[in-house]
Amino acid sequence: MKIQIVIVLLSVFLLSCKKEEGTGGKASIQGFVWLKEYNSSFSTLQKEGPGYDIYVYIIYGDEISYGDRIKTSYDGRFEFKYLRKGKYKVYCFSKDPEDTDNIKPEETMVVLKEVDLTTKKQVLSLDTLIVYD
Repeated sequence: MKIQIVIVLLSVFLLSCKKEEGTGGKASIQGFVWLKEYNSSFSTLQKEGPGYDIYVYIIYGDEISYGDRIKTSYDGRFEFKYLRKGKYKVYCFSKDPEDTDNIKPEETMVVLKEVDLTTKKQVLSLDTLIVYD
């Protein structure tokens, strides 16, 4: 009888645990970074193409700081694998194209996408992240 009570209590405890956002699942978020390189005053587009070797960050749920970061591959693609269901923020940094006078060249802006993984094995493809340099 005591064993049955322990088994029931253990089952209830394990089933009531909510798995939070983060690693440990089978879902993934993938995306692509497109780089637009301008002159210092942002008046002339010099070249554009896949943004390779650029850091992309992910925030799990309501966390304050990023949970992981990766660099884009040679073709501008990236993928965060083995995620659980939940809310995520994926972002990278870019120069501000509105700073045409180059007043704050050291400052950057955030290119952010907020997504929701709704199934365990979901593969979510983000819209292109456009980065200015």
